[in-house]
Amino acid sequence: MRHIPFILLAAAALPLHAQPGTELVRNGGFEEASKAPGTYDQLSFATGWANATLGLPELFDPNANAKTVGIPVNDYGTMKPLEGERYAGFMGWKNDVRGGFGGSIHDDRTKPGWNAYSEYLRTELAAPLRAGTRYELVFHVALAGNSDRAIQGVGARMDERELYQHNRKFIEEIPQVFTEELIEDKGVWKEVRGTFTAQGGERFLVIGIFPYVGLTTAEVIDGPDNRYAYFYIDGVSLKMVE
Repeated sequence: MRHIPFILLAAAALPLHAQPGTELVRNGGFEEASKAPGTYDQLSFATGWANATLGLPELFDPNANAKTVGIPVNDYGTMKPLEGERYAGFMGWKNDVRGGFGGSIHDDRTKPGWNAYSEYLRTELAAPLRAGTRYELVFHVALAGNSDRAIQGVGARMDERELYQHNRKFIEEIPQVFTEELIEDKGVWKEVRGTFTAQGGERFLVIGIFPYVGLTTAEVIDGPDNRYAYFYIDGVSLKMVE
């Protein structure tokens, strides 16, 4: 029986996450889909992506109706993809309070917003992260043109658990990567980039608003007051730092 050198066996046994430069986010541009989206709440059509709460994000498509999830014109504004033909979107913050009985229409300006509506995107990584290893996560978001609020706390959480909440509230976890910037420019792609050291075993990535980073909001009203902050998202990437 011929013996295979140990060094070759060791190389063959190296897991995917041991290779610097290997992309760990599958379908980070939302280009692959089981079928084309035709209306709201169809992020799950994007291969490998799902919602992480009862809030339902969107998948946008150039052949969809401009009154729903079309590209470049859709119900939330006008936006071209950062790359490829598609992108996704999520409601970062929406005031659930209604006028009339039980509250003022301006309650969102005086309360911290923990009961507000928010949406999150979740995907399983191509391989679990290695303890003590540095990784870099990059993704791009743009505040939709019809948004009348800007909000802080856009970020991402890597976790060994498949995070899911049976509600539509903010996820109360601490993200490894986030921006402290209050994103107020509408229709402009903004890069969110950060490095972190893995605890080990993280297999899932969740993107959205994380209030423990900060929950500053601002009014960016231009026309009717929709009382929401909606974000397009594209170009998600996670790699080991060499």
